[in-house]
Amino acid sequence: MGALNIRDLGDERKAALTAEAKARGLSVSELARRFIDEGIDRAQAERAREAWVAEAREGFVHEAEHLAAHGASLARYRWIRAGL
Repeated sequence: MGALNIRDLGDERKAALTAEAKARGLSVSELARRFIDEGIDRAQAERAREAWVAEAREGFVHEAEHLAAHGASLARYRWIRAGL
């Protein structure tokens, strides 16, 4: 893996990063690593959520088709009837 070198960060971002690192009592490098880790974690969680939604959507289609073809099961009928 190649070295990460961020030269085009910009003066405002560098100043903000330095101030935040100082406020947290961390080095700029450690703060940048933590921000990167948090961003990666959020991206992975979002991808997993999107995959779950896509899979669930297929299940809902199947369930709707089954309901249309066979009607509600007794347990579901009672649940719907009870207004839950």
